[in-house]
Amino acid sequence: MVCKISVIVPCYNQEKYIKECLDSLVSQTFKDYEVIVIDDGSTDDSAEIVNEYVQHNKNIRLIRQANQGVVVARNNAIKQAQGTYIYPLDADDVISPSCLEKLCAAMEENKGDVIYSDVEYFGLKNGLFLKKEPNVWNMSVGNQIVVSALYRKSDWEKYGGYDENMKNGLGDWEFWLNFIEDKKFFYCICETLMSYRISSFSRSRQINKQQNKKLKRYVYKKHRFLFPYVIFNKICRFIFQKKLTKSGKLQLKFFKIPISIKLLSIEGTPKER
Repeated sequence: MVCKISVIVPCYNQEKYIKECLDSLVSQTFKDYEVIVIDDGSTDDSAEIVNEYVQHNKNIRLIRQANQGVVVARNNAIKQAQGTYIYPLDADDVISPSCLEKLCAAMEENKGDVIYSDVEYFGLKNGLFLKKEPNVWNMSVGNQIVVSALYRKSDWEKYGGYDENMKNGLGDWEFWLNFIEDKKFFYCICETLMSYRISSFSRSRQINKQQNKKLKRYVYKKHRFLFPYVIFNKICRFIFQKKLTKSGKLQLKFFKIPISIKLLSIEGTPKER
């Protein structure tokens, strides 16, 4: 089914929440879309629940695979997507009825290459995500937007999809860095259109410090354009914390290299659109 938007929903043992997610999707005011739920080897009744929706909604598909992780699942689903645009959504999250309509309108008006909205979180905690603008300076430190944002499938193809080496987390951050490196523009709709569930099983809560450090090393090695921004951020942090050594050298332990600070100049700033 050729359509404007393909909503990609990886699902692993989400029988408790998948119904809420699908209910929010079938309630969309926008109609030119498909939903691809890819069951990643669930051992509960997730797939059976999804099948009930498939029987009553022609635009919902279910794909099953052996458990390979969310990154592989997301890529496999996108390979079969018919939409011009891709919108990833986790199986325990929900979106407002006008979400797809407003995201698509902004994309069609060429307001950006990645369109996202304000996000609220709920579950174990409730509130609004307060993230910084996803420019190169902020994204060099860490991710500033959730995985649920609208982008062109052609960009996913161009960047080779989500990096399947990032199975333990931070895969969406690494993916967005391709857009940053390519000088793509991120546009935020200042309205809460998406709700992100915080639970004891949230992937972001399952990454320990050692895994996080290892993943970041991999990302910085892959996206070498980030190096000067990371260095500058670390220099500023150390200066503010007054951790310069007596010899005038700054030891950046993360990269295990000493850097002598003599003169620091900035020629221009990242282009803003």
